Amino acid sequence: MSRTWRIGEVADRTGLTRRTLRHYDDLGLLVPATRSSGDYRLYDSDDLLRLLQIQNLKALGLSLPEIATALADPDLDATTTLRSHLVQLEESVEAQRLLMDRLQTLATSADRSWEDVLGAIAMTQALVHPDPIVRIRAALEPSATSTRDLVRAMSDEADPAVREVLMWSLAQHADAADAGVSGLYDPDPDLRCLFVRLLAKLRAPAAALALVPLLADPEPRVVSTAIQALGQLRDPATITPLVALLDSHPVPSPVLIETLSSFGADALDALSAVLGSQHEATPLAVVEILGRIGGESPEALGARCADLVAPLVDDEDAQVRLTAVLALGEIGIAGRPGIERAETHEDLAPVARRLLLDLHVT
Repeated sequence: MSRTWRIGEVADRTGLTRRTLRHYDDLGLLVPATRSSGDYRLYDSDDLLRLLQIQNLKALGLSLPEIATALADPDLDATTTLRSHLVQLEESVEAQRLLMDRLQTLATSADRSWEDVLGAIAMTQALVHPDPIVRIRAALEPSATSTRDLVRAMSDEADPAVREVLMWSLAQHADAADAGVSGLYDPDPDLRCLFVRLLAKLRAPAAALALVPLLADPEPRVVSTAIQALGQLRDPATITPLVALLDSHPVPSPVLIETLSSFGADALDALSAVLGSQHEATPLAVVEILGRIGGESPEALGARCADLVAPLVDDEDAQVRLTAVLALGEIGIAGRPGIERAETHEDLAPVARRLLLDLHVT
């Protein structure tokens, strides 16, 4: 059983009062994992990590409702937010330039009241404030800030924590998907990654196809982020360009293998088409993917995957043969005939016998 701590232990070791911890529980901000037979609150390791996040965000100056809003969104990178050091990043000259631009925009708009103008000035000042705490608090009020202002603030922001919160805030706007697509062409690769993640979060209909060009991005981290996003969006139209990456990379990344595996049956035709690729790493990657798909699928799909993999136990490449028999083992019962065939190969016999024994036991 994993270690747990009673409320008194947590209070004594953290300096927080029992009253504070009970208040967090009442608000739903930190609900203990379980309770003892005597109805004492019991906190586990996950609770303690969440408490650490709460206290760090509180130190940034966020209110408890703001902290609850931030932690409730799984796409908000709390780790980056917690680890970022708060530094003075914006100079007053830059702040005044952005404020001037905002005022010029407002001056040309005839349908804004002077109250709107004054409110926009206040929000613009907050978004370019030299103190990151103020910028984070401003970003947590998405209804008070336009999409244009948030995109501009993201472009001018240097603090990763503030950028994360700005992206979360942008996602609350109805036109966030259009802003995300436009942001994919930003010269800053870190921003391109943020906009990719934004589109994955929004699940916008056109998002997947908009991400495909980034599979050729010169920055590896942008490519990796785009691959992950396409795995989340899971649009069958993107399978072919993803499979094409298997041939263009010296060693296909684990992210690419995981993403293609997530498509399941939809990916089989495209994968089988490159099984005979002359690129050394491609058949190995395809076999691994087929093993994952077959091992996590209904029996009929597992059998289809096994039919594709089984002939490769006779491949002239020893590494391909070994990968094939291991994939058949992952597929399970449907892979038995191929494993039995592998048992006739001297180099594969020990592995095949072990896999057949495991299948017999299960």
